[in-house]
Amino acid sequence: MLKLFLYFFLFTISLFFTACEDKAMVTLYAKEFSQKKISCMRLVVFPPDKMIQDSLKELYTFEDSCAFKLEVSKKSGITCNSNQNSDKKALTNFPSSYLKIVVRKDSRLIYSYYIDLLDSVSEQDIKDGFARVQKDLKLTR
Repeated sequence: MLKLFLYFFLFTISLFFTACEDKAMVTLYAKEFSQKKISCMRLVVFPPDKMIQDSLKELYTFEDSCAFKLEVSKKSGITCNSNQNSDKKALTNFPSSYLKIVVRKDSRLIYSYYIDLLDSVSEQDIKDGFARVQKDLKLTR
C-alpha cells in the first residue's frame, strides 16, 4: 500500500512540474516493442477528423484486421487551470489544444505520444507525431 501511495505521490508531483507544457511526452509501456517491429496497425481517430485521417493514410498503410491499433485524439479550445502555471499564462503563449497518439495491441497499452499545442492541430503536427511513433516503435511499411 505504501508503494502504491509513493507512485501516486511521485506522479502527482511530476504533474506540477510538467502541467500544460508544449513539449511532447512519450511513454513506452511495453519495452519489448522497442526491439520488435510492428508490421501492421489499424487506425482509429476520435473524434472523427478527416484531415487527421487523410494525413495518416498518406504516411502509412493501415489494415482494419490488425491486432495493433493506432488511436489518435485531439482537443482544441482548452485551458489549464493549474495555479502553478499562472506566470506562464500571463507572460507567454499558453497551449490551447493537444494531440494524443496511442498504440495498443488488443487492449494492452504499448505506447503513448502527447503534445500540447498553441494552435489547432495541424497536418504538420500529425506528421511530426507519427514520425516520432515510427522512430520509437520501428514501424515497418
